[in-house]
Amino acid sequence: MASPIEVILVPALMMLLGFFLKRIGFLKQSDRDLLSDIVLYIALPAMIFINLKKATISSDMLYLPFLGIALSVLLLVPAYLYCRIRNYDKRTTWTILLAASLMNTGFIGFPVSLGVFGDVGFLNAVFFDLSTSVMVVAYGVVLAKRFGGNVRDAMKSIVTFMPMWAVIFGLLFNALDITSLGYVLDSILDYLAGATIPIIMLALGLSLDFGNVGENLTDSIVVAVIKLVLSPLIILALLILLNINGMVFNIAILEAGMSTAGNALVLAISYNLDKDLMGSIIFTNVVLSIFTLTVIISLLTGAI
Repeated sequence: MASPIEVILVPALMMLLGFFLKRIGFLKQSDRDLLSDIVLYIALPAMIFINLKKATISSDMLYLPFLGIALSVLLLVPAYLYCRIRNYDKRTTWTILLAASLMNTGFIGFPVSLGVFGDVGFLNAVFFDLSTSVMVVAYGVVLAKRFGGNVRDAMKSIVTFMPMWAVIFGLLFNALDITSLGYVLDSILDYLAGATIPIIMLALGLSLDFGNVGENLTDSIVVAVIKLVLSPLIILALLILLNINGMVFNIAILEAGMSTAGNALVLAISYNLDKDLMGSIIFTNVVLSIFTLTVIISLLTGAI
């Protein structure tokens, strides 16, 4: 079995490859959107569907989305208190609230969960990621009301979110015990699913931007502490309180330690929040999570 450092190095180096390709001009930062769309609408749904339709699904997995939502809500408390202490305006406050409570349970959580715990880990991560989808839609509605925007567009994002449909159809096929769609369709889905992780990592690499990190370093570090240190401790307390263990325990803690979700930046741009601050927070989170996730993986796998 690979060591925790090796597991983290794989996605980290692939992200650095994306960053390097951007620096030499082979890819542009704007290519990130195209790569992200390929993942969200084609590759990731295929990966989710083929794993769900043939998986053994336990009732414990149903805890995961609710744990994720509860965690996201609880993380708002320290983030809001920090903003009150700093006397931030509404725009900055909401930027930090989003950054502190939205976890990158998909784009980073999926490959890390798969690398550490295999297909079973990935399957559990899919259930946990449902919480992030719910929170993104909820924030879209709230921000549309507070900062102006179309609430209907925010609700429409549910219908067009292909990974959610992949979960629905995957569970349906699983319940009907349809494990194969024939050689041709199964092969196409397998090839598309195989492209998911590399494209995700390249897209994340294109997103990395030193930008205004220096100007927003204090806020970025505070959010990083909330996201990467406090978040896993809160979910650990919830898991102990609810007497949850096994793979659900492992994935809940691992996903809780993920950096800020890329969707937070999308929301910040869409509703005219502080996108420079959000970009700095995400960059700092991603870099520091390389070290914190290594520790979390080591603890979960008994490496230390």
